[in-house]
Amino acid sequence: MSSNVTTMINFNGDDLAVENGISIELFLAKQEIIDGRFVVVLNDEIVPKSAYKQATVSNGDVLEIMSPITGG
Repeated sequence: MSSNVTTMINFNGDDLAVENGISIELFLAKQEIIDGRFVVVLNDEIVPKSAYKQATVSNGDVLEIMSPITGG
């Protein structure tokens, strides 16, 4: 979905203007977050990688990219 209308979200603790209804997949590409090991959390819910194309962000959403924590 593409739109000229912008909306405000909170991305990793910072306010950010994005296209209204942008998919997680397109948002990650625009942020140049393409490869790597990370988890996408939208409004405190993990978004499975298989849903990145369908999941969209709306005004006021909180989106976080988290790296897995490993230990030994």
